[in-house]
Amino acid sequence: MDAGALGLYVCLFVALYFEVFLMISFFEKKPSKKDTTLPSRYPSVSMLVPCFNEEKTLASTIESLLAMEYPKEQLEIVVIDDGSKDSTAHIAREYAARFPAQIKFLQKENGGKYTALNLGIMQSRGEIIGCLDADSFAAPDALMEAVKLFENDPTAMAITPAMKVYQPRKMLELMQAVEYTFGIFYKKMFDNLSAINVLPGPFSLYRRYVFTKIGPFRHAHNTEDMEIAFRMHANGLRIVNAHTAYVYTTAPKTVRTLLKQRTRWSQGFLQNARDYKYMFFKRRYGNFGMLVLPFALSAFVSGIYAASYVAYKFTTLGVERLSDRFATGVPLTLPHMPHLDWFFLNTGMMAFVIAAVISLTLVAIFIGNRIADAQLTLKAFVAYFAFFGLLAPLWLIRAAWGAALAKESAWR
Repeated sequence: MDAGALGLYVCLFVALYFEVFLMISFFEKKPSKKDTTLPSRYPSVSMLVPCFNEEKTLASTIESLLAMEYPKEQLEIVVIDDGSKDSTAHIAREYAARFPAQIKFLQKENGGKYTALNLGIMQSRGEIIGCLDADSFAAPDALMEAVKLFENDPTAMAITPAMKVYQPRKMLELMQAVEYTFGIFYKKMFDNLSAINVLPGPFSLYRRYVFTKIGPFRHAHNTEDMEIAFRMHANGLRIVNAHTAYVYTTAPKTVRTLLKQRTRWSQGFLQNARDYKYMFFKRRYGNFGMLVLPFALSAFVSGIYAASYVAYKFTTLGVERLSDRFATGVPLTLPHMPHLDWFFLNTGMMAFVIAAVISLTLVAIFIGNRIADAQLTLKAFVAYFAFFGLLAPLWLIRAAWGAALAKESAWR
């Protein structure tokens, strides 16, 4: 066995081990189903909506908050315009004029999302601080589900929702719909381990005490939602997942915008992992330091390695075929493709491990689908397995290159 193949085995075994570990976690503590109980009290909630050039989606985002099944006098909506160049401010100002008792409009010069969030925190009054990106839409009962979890678990300092893609239609959006469903499973299993690694912009909620204890949001390489999760773990503040609180986010519709978004996320992880490197393999930081951070970094490296190895093998094969063609004059033929033979089963270790990883991935997606009632279609699965493996290495490589050069990732 050559060294390259051995490295690929290591990558696959790491992926397989982690998936088996999460499956065991799932069967030890299965997610509960949504119930009809109501909280005994309704804490005041301030939902912050930071926005920059969001004229296309802002109105729908605000409407989703106005439709919340929550006492109106206890829900404050704070829209913060971060120096938009389009009609975002005009739309927000109109809503604030129509609903003055519920909506507060703030405007500032462009300084980045984290500055808009921090302004909203200072100018709001709620016991609970929520964040909702201006391209996302929460389900009517999402806030109620999160508040119930805060009440039932006094140790919970922040809550993440179950995120779905809003009305996926094109193949790229369907691919992301499956990916987000996969993420629903992972987020719930990380919850079981008390090791959630990001508080996403779409509908994460915090007790106000969090910002008093550890300070406001930071720039954090354009991934303030990830950095604050790292900082909470560093300070012993617990993050939980409300898998019955659904939020829908608008997914990138083009490969270009998808690559920019995922490069920012991936590069942000590398740079935040570097900033918090002291947490790796330290028991005092629990499963987050001992398991999730090391596995996340190994998955990043494995993704790049596996893609590079496969690309190398195909390139080598192509060069060999071309060399044979020029040396012998024999026309090129296609390589032997795998085929189904009823009398032969490939029992090679590589085939077994790949089949196991794919099978567990399908099981995880199925469980995520059941947890959040995502209702995925066959077309979505085809899109995921056709495109994700081709696109993911591109943003991983771009992120690694950007982090190595200490280059700022692009927001859009």
